[in-house]
Amino acid sequence: MVYNDTINLDGIIQNIERMTDLGFAYISGDITKLKEFTAIINRVQHRVWHIIFLATGNWQYDDGNYANMPSATTNLVLGQIKYALPSDALTIQRVEVKDKNDNWHIIYPITKEMVKEGVDEFQDESGTPMYYRLTGRVIEIFPASDYNGADSLKVYFDRDSVDFAYNDTTKTPGFASPYHEILPIKASIEWLKIKQPQSPTLPILIQDDIKLENSIRQFYGMRFKDKKPRIGREKVSWV
Repeated sequence: MVYNDTINLDGIIQNIERMTDLGFAYISGDITKLKEFTAIINRVQHRVWHIIFLATGNWQYDDGNYANMPSATTNLVLGQIKYALPSDALTIQRVEVKDKNDNWHIIYPITKEMVKEGVDEFQDESGTPMYYRLTGRVIEIFPASDYNGADSLKVYFDRDSVDFAYNDTTKTPGFASPYHEILPIKASIEWLKIKQPQSPTLPILIQDDIKLENSIRQFYGMRFKDKKPRIGREKVSWV
């Protein structure tokens, strides 16, 4: 389902106009209303992403609107422990470092059992990094590297859905097309709850929303069942 289809009247915006009984062009013909509903659509799309993320199990789900894979590299700096995470990383799937011989190795998260002393004393002599821990928007590696390496720290991560812009037309949601209808349904629910809470359409849409959420969980749960994470290899520098 495209975002805004004023020709065939079957875009996300037109479905909201239909479901809320606002009438065609009420939103699409008014830039201010289009911006308002675009914000609503982006909020509910993030919720759909969360549903899919929880349902995918061992696989890594990514919005189909991204042009690159969810990985990033940065330089290893001699003696440096702390590195900023990519700004769009939500959760970390895997971390790798390149050693002095240009071979890639997985490094592993620190567990409490591994740290017998203070963290500052853990792996305090520089070498080839073997472990990491996350603190806010920072990744700390242990031990600190005893060499400089260009693009030698790589992070694979999960990121959020791609937002719509108010002037999008043919752009579509980044998840499976049979479930695109959930966006106008959720957006219509959000609007009706505030503007027309007594609308007889509201409980019908809520039931449709519940059914679609369950279908999405089942679809992605089966599609990604017992699979290994997908690993992207495209380099994206973050510094």
